[in-house]
Amino acid sequence: MPRAEYKPPPAELVRLGSALKTLRQRRDLKQIEVATGANMTESQISDIENARNNPGWLLLMRLLVDGIGLELRDLVGAYEDVSEDHPHEG
Repeated sequence: MPRAEYKPPPAELVRLGSALKTLRQRRDLKQIEVATGANMTESQISDIENARNNPGWLLLMRLLVDGIGLELRDLVGAYEDVSEDHPHEG
């Protein structure tokens, strides 16, 4: 099945990707390390962080919990921080 393309991607998807990237970088993890922990590919991580892929709930939780080692509340906080940094995006 072909992947959906967003041109431009929705602001919420951009913020989600930015929040995940921020959390990964705060833990000093490379995309390949997160991908290995979450049983995903490095390309999938890159696509999510760059708003080229809209992950489903289970994939998102696997990335966050198994890949980065954090909880949903951590993602919510990072998402809110990104939204405060970019108040005109949604």
